[in-house]
Amino acid sequence: MPKQAITIPFSDFSAAAGTEHDDFIATIHTFLQDCGCIYKIKTAANGYVVSYVHKPTNRTVANYVFRKNLPMLRVYADNVQAYEDIINSLPKTMKDTIKQGGNCSRLINPNACNSRCLQGFDFVLDGERQQKCRCHMSFTFFLTEETKPYLKEMVKHEMQNRTHDPTCNQPLLGF
Repeated sequence: MPKQAITIPFSDFSAAAGTEHDDFIATIHTFLQDCGCIYKIKTAANGYVVSYVHKPTNRTVANYVFRKNLPMLRVYADNVQAYEDIINSLPKTMKDTIKQGGNCSRLINPNACNSRCLQGFDFVLDGERQQKCRCHMSFTFFLTEETKPYLKEMVKHEMQNRTHDPTCNQPLLGF
């Protein structure tokens, strides 16, 4: 018998993330949906995983995960080269997170990884070339008052560079 899909209400995820993140989560959620993303929620060992997939390209843009019972946002920075200025303006703690992320074997040696691998992100941070794996934690940050404004900018610029939809060029509310 096939497994039946379980629908998890978005409000369950939002409540688990904490009321201090309500405005941020609602802003990102609405923005990504307005830009043509659909979302899926799954349960995981440490909480929920909420993935946003850009429907026209069928590629994941971002997802929320929980680590140590705290919410994090992972941005799939496929177009990071287009907004390196934002990446280079990040606080040191965020830059350190990116630098500590795993290197992309496939960018370094195209035969070193699974042939279905989408490859990672190749960009310059603080004058040093970075080749980071999309499956590791390079662009995954805890939601804090320090990180939220930068995460909004990253999500906005990622969507602007994935689509030419004018909706995605509007400023994010609350920013």
